[in-house]
Amino acid sequence: MKKGIVRYIFAGAGLALLSAAAPAQASVVPGAADRVAALVQALTAPTGPAAFPLIAAGGADSRYPVKAKPCRRPIAPLEIEGQTISCGTVSVPVDHDRPGGPRIDLEFIIYRARSLVPAPDAVVHLHGGPGGGIVENVALTSVYFEKLRARRDIVAFDQRGVDASGASTRCLKTVAENLEPVAASLAGRKVPVDFPEASLKACIAEIKAAGLDIRFINTEQNARDVQAVMRALGYPTFNVYGISYGTKLGLEVMRTAPEGVRAVVLDSVAPPHIATYDTLLTPHAEALGNTFRACAADPQCAAAYPDLERRFLAMIDTLNAKPLQSLQGPINGEILFGIIDMRNDYTRPRGLTAYVPKLIAELEKGETKTLAGILEGAIPPKLDARAVLAGAKGLSPDEAALAQLALQSATQADAAQQSATLALRQLEADRAQARNPAMVGALFDAELGRAVRQLAGKDAVVAFGRDYLALRAAPPSAAALEQLVRRHFSGDVGDRLLAQIRLMGDADVAEVIRRANADNSVLDKKLTGDLELMLYMCQEDMDINSIEGARRVNAGLNMPAGLKKDVEKTLTALYGRCALFGKQPRAGFHDPVTSPVPALVFSGTLDTQTATSWGPETARHLANGRSVVFPETGHGALAFSACAQDIGVAFIENPTAPIDTGCTKALQPRFVLPDGTLSAGPAAAEGARPKT
Repeated sequence: MKKGIVRYIFAGAGLALLSAAAPAQASVVPGAADRVAALVQALTAPTGPAAFPLIAAGGADSRYPVKAKPCRRPIAPLEIEGQTISCGTVSVPVDHDRPGGPRIDLEFIIYRARSLVPAPDAVVHLHGGPGGGIVENVALTSVYFEKLRARRDIVAFDQRGVDASGASTRCLKTVAENLEPVAASLAGRKVPVDFPEASLKACIAEIKAAGLDIRFINTEQNARDVQAVMRALGYPTFNVYGISYGTKLGLEVMRTAPEGVRAVVLDSVAPPHIATYDTLLTPHAEALGNTFRACAADPQCAAAYPDLERRFLAMIDTLNAKPLQSLQGPINGEILFGIIDMRNDYTRPRGLTAYVPKLIAELEKGETKTLAGILEGAIPPKLDARAVLAGAKGLSPDEAALAQLALQSATQADAAQQSATLALRQLEADRAQARNPAMVGALFDAELGRAVRQLAGKDAVVAFGRDYLALRAAPPSAAALEQLVRRHFSGDVGDRLLAQIRLMGDADVAEVIRRANADNSVLDKKLTGDLELMLYMCQEDMDINSIEGARRVNAGLNMPAGLKKDVEKTLTALYGRCALFGKQPRAGFHDPVTSPVPALVFSGTLDTQTATSWGPETARHLANGRSVVFPETGHGALAFSACAQDIGVAFIENPTAPIDTGCTKALQPRFVLPDGTLSAGPAAAEGARPKT
């Protein structure tokens, strides 16, 4: 249970939504043969004129210079780098009040609008975290914002100090000194990567020694970065879409840097006036309560499963005291809680809520049929061609044959799309490799990997690894590579490596260092991921969060006592580490944000990272704020339903017009009754469709 909670504390991209762990689901759209042909032509033709001339010219605002940069791979099929998307960096001051002082580079992606007559006001996406970037997820981001992209460019960038914009907050020397996990990885073993508090302290010292004043890694400077990025990229008027921590940042943009902001969508909101760390369990409690209330509002569910919340909490305690034996192993309260909690993740199958009451009722009787179906992936059932045909009623033989043909054709089309997707990705990768001027560097890296596997013993691997990673902390040079090889390899192996180094140009040496960074990204991200979170949390949120505050909040929640204890233990350790950073409170930062900018606030009833209630609470302080709560929706409403996507698009198109939210009714859950049938659902409200 604690492990699951910690995952939410360190939610890298706000929702697991834009994390590297989430698989990119990009595919070729139906009827896309012409677009595929155009893409193949673009990939295989000589390079033409730049389709993003403003980037090639260095940007639109000399205060914030822009440099083009290759996009991170993989990019989505049907995207053409330099034509439909473009990437680069914007240089901004570390302290916007000192424009002549030190600077920091922010890495961005622009997704060009699909329309030939696009609206001039782009949408800038503010990712979650803090400490979870987005630039590395080029393909997934392309799919996620497809509807908003119909008429508007989409801009995404990694926030200061984070991931691709985190060069100044990387602790390369500190990472090189923590090589036990690296040695295990090089030996082919998977081990957990962890760093003691002393390493975190050393990392902070390394960053400060490199000249970065960490006080300026904060939300206020981030808000001013948003203005800088959009002006540099030529968008004096723009819209904001923020998620999770990105909503806190979006609110700060509305408060301190609102110039040119046309409209704001805040999805899964974490407002600055709520102590979001002390209230870590509140979203979990609300998500469970929303489920139990939905059953109580459904007459058939309420009759079949009365007093469900009390029974669920009692079952947690019962299973923790005496786990239930099943074919899947012992089932304790932690497993049950985790099963229900996973509805927060948009990558999980939808429809699990329908089975929650039946699951609880069965477990009370020692039965595990529904539980087994969930653990085996059979529940909720997947909608496939066979299931559709089996459920079809009243069809004539000819009609049944036509339905079967249509479903078979759709299945074959899906397979063809997947094949086209894979082929396009490989073609794009091969063409990029063919243009790579650093082929010798790539060959050297492969040869070095083979040589490392021949080193004798763990100590030798650790010693090599320490020196190998230390290369990243200095400017790339062939001399440093030669020194590395002479120190650790001899004989024919050493001679081959030295011969390759003599053939290298500057691009080859840089490629070796790039691969060193990529090969050890897991190790880097473990340390810097925690660091990136704490830079924001510890410096600007610890004045309203405390372990005493967390205990007060937890005391008022109807949640399992063991879970409360685990969360408080986790927070105690986390808050203790914050002492390494020091508090940097800013007057008024934790006041509710008020603004006349039109804002639409999304919340989900299953969100276990940001509480459902925080959406309406945020909207009520905004003069032109409107709140929409989506049933059966977890963290990041835009990823869960076409309803959320279409409402978001309608709002961006006309931020002051009434919005039809009637589609949210169709998201209301129905519940599986004891006999296996579905409940009718809550009584339908009469009258006009709701608007907000």
